[in-house]
Amino acid sequence: MTRFLVRRILLTIPVLIGIVFVVFVLARVIPGDPCRAALGERANATVCNAFNERYGLNEPIPVQFGIYLQSLVQGDLGTSIRFNRPVADLLIERLPLTVELGMYALLIAIALGVPLGLLSAIKRNSIVDVLTMLIANLGVSIPVFVLGLLLQFLFAVILRDTFLGLPPSGRTVAGAPLVPLAQAWGLQDLGGPLRGLLDFFSNMYTINYLLRFEWNQLLDAARHLILPAVALSTIPMAIIARITRSSLVDVLGHDYVRTARAKGLSGAMVVRRHAMRNAMLPVVTIIGLQLGALLSGAVLTETIFNLTGVGRTLYEAIIGRDYIVVQGFTLIIAIGYVVANLLVDLSYAYLDPRIRLG
Repeated sequence: MTRFLVRRILLTIPVLIGIVFVVFVLARVIPGDPCRAALGERANATVCNAFNERYGLNEPIPVQFGIYLQSLVQGDLGTSIRFNRPVADLLIERLPLTVELGMYALLIAIALGVPLGLLSAIKRNSIVDVLTMLIANLGVSIPVFVLGLLLQFLFAVILRDTFLGLPPSGRTVAGAPLVPLAQAWGLQDLGGPLRGLLDFFSNMYTINYLLRFEWNQLLDAARHLILPAVALSTIPMAIIARITRSSLVDVLGHDYVRTARAKGLSGAMVVRRHAMRNAMLPVVTIIGLQLGALLSGAVLTETIFNLTGVGRTLYEAIIGRDYIVVQGFTLIIAIGYVVANLLVDLSYAYLDPRIRLG
């Protein structure tokens, strides 16, 4: 297992470098001038020359890439052109929202998608199968921006004065304080990576309030996440449901399943102890891919619900030709995909004892 982990980690290094290089080059060859995008009417030849000199944009692309790799080795993701702030600070501020939202969206997708796929496979070719797959197809077909607006209209307008009423946007009630964990725990003098990690969890509102036992604020933050999490979960929920159904239908046709039934085991026992575990391999794979996709941000969802996370930040950075932010956020997203795939590979050994990770 240790050899497997070391080998996989070493193999990811050239992959990450390749991703960063492709993004680095594409960001510089597409039309547009970062100086004029950042400064607007104030941009002229003299100002732009100084601007390019400051950010090293006047150097050849291979030289720029070498300088950027040297900065990465030193743990420096650079300084944003648009916001004039370190990219690491932007990540600590905005990535937690995407992680928090993606985590809840994936939980909803798994909690609904797996049972729907299981029910559809067991009741294959019945009215239940048709209805569950209809729900899955609707989840894939309805655009997020349409579903988000419909959810806002239903729960924030029509049902506003009922117990089903939910906030239409934002993260908390306006004016609600968010105390950083370092301040709440008297660790203001803490510095370095530990302080950055603590600040990262501080910006995950539900985690922050949970760790500080602020139950009213926790409930409020959770209520604000319900609608965007539901809107974001529909597509992965539909995909998980369909993969679960097709995988389980295939497994239920194998000889060992028919043998288990012939021995007198109940249908529920056959599915739970024999079929479901083998059927979960492709389901776990697709869940890992969806996890990486959710961590990459959801521009439409964040825009509709007035949330500033990875997706919205990347969109603004691309429009504003903020190369440094695009590169830093892309690198973190790529690392998220790598970690998700590694977790999927490790889960294979547990789900199927025949698989050995050596």
